[in-house]
Amino acid sequence: MKTIFDINGFIVNALGFSNGIWLLTASILFALLCFCFVLTVRNGRMKPRAFWIETLWLALAYAVLLLLGRVAWAPEGGQACWRPAQPMLVWLGAAVVIISLCIWYFRRRKKRFADQVSSTAIRRSAAGSGAAKYCFALLFASMLVSSVICGLRIACGDSIVHLVVPMALVVLVMLLNALTGWRFWYLIGAVLLLVYDLLWMQNVLARTDFGYMPLLAMLPLCLATILPLFTLGTQKK
Repeated sequence: MKTIFDINGFIVNALGFSNGIWLLTASILFALLCFCFVLTVRNGRMKPRAFWIETLWLALAYAVLLLLGRVAWAPEGGQACWRPAQPMLVWLGAAVVIISLCIWYFRRRKKRFADQVSSTAIRRSAAGSGAAKYCFALLFASMLVSSVICGLRIACGDSIVHLVVPMALVVLVMLLNALTGWRFWYLIGAVLLLVYDLLWMQNVLARTDFGYMPLLAMLPLCLATILPLFTLGTQKK
């Protein structure tokens, strides 16, 4: 399989940032995310308890999938317990299962929050408010886990572009929404992030011939960012 478009290579070459500038950018984005977090909690648009619960589940899912990927499957020439004859089919099959479980979990938790709020409220829009609170909790949870992973990758001297880009998009759409009140910024951010994630993952899989199983660990993290943005950008308030 050939690479469709090396999106990370294009971003790195276009910006021309050094490692120090990337580190500074990640630090600034984290500070802005903290500002957005405090503002969201202060406005009553998110419950901190829900945020910590989603952070725990998301970190656990990432750690388990990463461990399974590194132990059970390694690129050609690496040490692994097993390597299938058709790695593309196995990778895609595993991806479909993970994506299906993530979407099921998101819909279930979102409905639970919507029902909890609407059961004690008179307003017809209360269910949407509950769903939005859950979306913000999951969105900030994904950003916190991404920030921790970003810090670990910096310590190991690895690339952080695929983590910085989603953080930058989330910060941008949240600030634009706060300034304009236009909710479709979230939808635009979700579409851009979906395109970016697809191109980035396709590039990694093309270079490794579907031999990099740990990439599956990024799927819950990506969906935990895209699904809340899409919901916040499409639901009526």
